[in-house]
Amino acid sequence: MSQPIFFPETKAASTTVEVDFGDKTAPKKHAIAYWSIRGLGAPLSMMLCAAKTPFTLFLYDLVEKGEDGWHSDYFAAKGEYIKEYKQPLWNLPFCVDRENKRVICQTSAVFSHLGKSCGMFGDDEPATSDCEMLLAEIYDLREVMRTYVYEPNPEEPTAIIANAGKHFKKFEAWLEIQADDSNTETKVKVVHLVNGKFSAPDFHLFEMLDQFEALAKESGEDLYANYNRIKEFKTGFEALPENQFYLNSWLHKDLAFNNVVGRFGGLPGPKPYIRGESAKDATWRGKGTVELSE
Repeated sequence: MSQPIFFPETKAASTTVEVDFGDKTAPKKHAIAYWSIRGLGAPLSMMLCAAKTPFTLFLYDLVEKGEDGWHSDYFAAKGEYIKEYKQPLWNLPFCVDRENKRVICQTSAVFSHLGKSCGMFGDDEPATSDCEMLLAEIYDLREVMRTYVYEPNPEEPTAIIANAGKHFKKFEAWLEIQADDSNTETKVKVVHLVNGKFSAPDFHLFEMLDQFEALAKESGEDLYANYNRIKEFKTGFEALPENQFYLNSWLHKDLAFNNVVGRFGGLPGPKPYIRGESAKDATWRGKGTVELSE
């Protein structure tokens, strides 16, 4: 008799996406969960898709409540999750390791766990350390965007992009070193951050560049004016065959960058979500259980 699936479903998620790669009977060893936006969920989903690893994706909606409130079924469910699965560190995103019957929480831990499972967290100790350092730096870059999107009284977009420049300079220098270490006589385009191979930080940097690129475009700026290596990474990475399944899916095209309470990217486009007007445009909500198959 087969064992019951660990964390097979949750009613609190208004959309459950069952992702497979041609074999619908293949076990989904992992489930991941996030708000029904791209955000931190996007690079995790993109990585699993590139690795052709079947998985379940739970998406939680945030919706208007009354004149000025917000509600999500996740808020009530979180307390029950903590009790049932004995995981007091519960947060979004979370990752369900169905094989080992455990739940991994906190962004860095989820990236590490899934990266190792996909073979995308370095081939040796130095490469793994590189992945960890890069993810930490990318998270610092994300904090610049998060502050602009969600905090009150933000600086203007041009100032936000300038603030992000200190991180972009580091990534530009990192990619230049990767090009120097590519063991070729001429410098090549670098489309991976660690030793010319897929790694978890590739996906997170790609997502953040997509957001900053859109913000720069709104402000009439060229994000890559001083960052040729970063531009080569962005355009090269999104052209890789392994990434086409995800990039052509509704998970990438139809989900907003950020949540509806933010000032930037609350709707696809990106466009701002306007309270009292935009609910009709949130077509990604409440899809129930859907399949996404290559």
